[in-house]
Amino acid sequence: MCFSYRVSLQVRHPYADPQRIIKGIGLPPVRFWAAGERRATPKGTLLLGAYTESYCAFDIGAGDDGELADFLRRSMTRIDPSAAFIAELRQTGGKLNFFITWTPGERGEVFDVNLLMDMARLGIDLGIEPLAST
Repeated sequence: MCFSYRVSLQVRHPYADPQRIIKGIGLPPVRFWAAGERRATPKGTLLLGAYTESYCAFDIGAGDDGELADFLRRSMTRIDPSAAFIAELRQTGGKLNFFITWTPGERGEVFDVNLLMDMARLGIDLGIEPLAST
């Protein structure tokens, strides 16, 4: 059994307008908010307090083929056109990461140095959260 995965790109910034981030990344967002806005649940229920930073999450995709490294390579080609915008975000305090949820199977995965260098060149961190197998 191969493992399955879901990948999102998360962008955090101290003050950037989320609409500018969305336009600069060039992907449809699944969730976003601006620094200073009142906190809310995904369904819109208001919570106490305000967001301390702007945030955008983009669904990159999913698979159950155990080929996460290849999927990330293909995803990098979609994000690479935004390299100058990403550099500007990072220079002004922004942080980006691929957030991966991973349901383990019978084998692991290798992220080779070329993939890691491409991610580092764009300034994209890597976060992995394993989920329990069902």
